[in-house]
Amino acid sequence: MAKKMIGIDIGGTEIKFALIDVYGNISKKWKIKTETADNGNHIPNAIIRAINEEILNGTDGTKDIIGIGIGVPGPISQNGELVVKAVNLGWSDMPLKLVIEKELQLPVILLNDANAAALGEMWKGAARGKANLVFVTLGTGVGGGIILNGEVLNGTHSSGGEIGHIPVQSEEQRICGCGNINCLETYSSANGLLKTMSLLDEKKQLTKDGFTTIDVFDWLKEGNALAEQAVQKTVTHLGFALAGIMNTIDVEEIVVGGGLSEAGDLLLEPLKTVIDRHVFPEIRGNYGVKKAELGNDAGIYGAVYAYLTAQQHPNER
Repeated sequence: MAKKMIGIDIGGTEIKFALIDVYGNISKKWKIKTETADNGNHIPNAIIRAINEEILNGTDGTKDIIGIGIGVPGPISQNGELVVKAVNLGWSDMPLKLVIEKELQLPVILLNDANAAALGEMWKGAARGKANLVFVTLGTGVGGGIILNGEVLNGTHSSGGEIGHIPVQSEEQRICGCGNINCLETYSSANGLLKTMSLLDEKKQLTKDGFTTIDVFDWLKEGNALAEQAVQKTVTHLGFALAGIMNTIDVEEIVVGGGLSEAGDLLLEPLKTVIDRHVFPEIRGNYGVKKAELGNDAGIYGAVYAYLTAQQHPNER
């Protein structure tokens, strides 16, 4: 029987689990609610309890489980043991790896959730067969992960791939949750698109009763000029940022995930047009822009892939 690992993706509202073998086959999936009370101090025990109840105390071939990979919404310490900060969970220097390993007696690998999603898309998703890619997720914010030669670019401060905080040049002054002004995610996230649309619709002909990004793309399909301007502003800022990344590290694939990616070609085609306009001539036309394929499973696939890679190169961390 193939060896199995537990992949975990910790989110602000729920924690997703999957039992995955070394070939990437999922045999079991489940989830629990994220308990953020008391600065998230109950989350490690909730994870341990969920694994014990679903697997270790059951009949799911526990002897074949070799380890655990966990994606978390924040940076990881250089030694791989601490979640340095996870604002949505209330964590600061949470020793998650050590706590889980001690209780379950299984080795644990931690990584940032966006990096996990990037690895997942490389292993089993839109970037299969590619070793150099940029993954960008367009949700309430803009997250990202960069893979070079098959490995996550973590950077000196474990902040590599924070695409959402690339500065944007604009006459506006949009304050980002990180404290800086005019970060990319204030323009190119779902929230950024909604704000842009609201500002453009000065007479509130479309937006007075509330609206969603789905509405914006529906209006775009109907030929609404304001929606076209809003989407173009969103993709222009994102395209500038991605073109800069492409000119710097020259990857094979850009994979776009998150809620806005559901717009498909309405988003991706104008985005690629902007990128093409600004990349080095040798790059133009020689890379792909694809919608992510794995959805909510990307992080758990990537967490398991990170564990597998760590076992193959145990002295690199």
